[in-house]
Amino acid sequence: MAVGVLAIAGGVWQTYQIFTNQAPMIEIFKLDKEQGTFLPETPAKTQDELVGQQMQQLLQEQLGKLIPADTITKLLNLTVWSIFMGILVFAAGKIAAIGVALLKS
Repeated sequence: MAVGVLAIAGGVWQTYQIFTNQAPMIEIFKLDKEQGTFLPETPAKTQDELVGQQMQQLLQEQLGKLIPADTITKLLNLTVWSIFMGILVFAAGKIAAIGVALLKS
């Protein structure tokens, strides 16, 4: 029972520290800082291809300003951490329930 309660308390405490920015977030997903915008390998041959490439570059720049690249990875890391903590709390609850059942018998 004590193991289950300690696992729950430890998981909740670690999650609290991560969400309040007191502890560094565990990075499962990482963004390569050297990644730039997509540039086509072949130069445009026609006017239509040139316009298409310019539109694509403009769209990438605007999306980069709207949603910073590290925001998506942070959201994914927090989601994975939350799922992991949910599994941990569920498993620790089962361990605590087994401990209570053993104490009753």
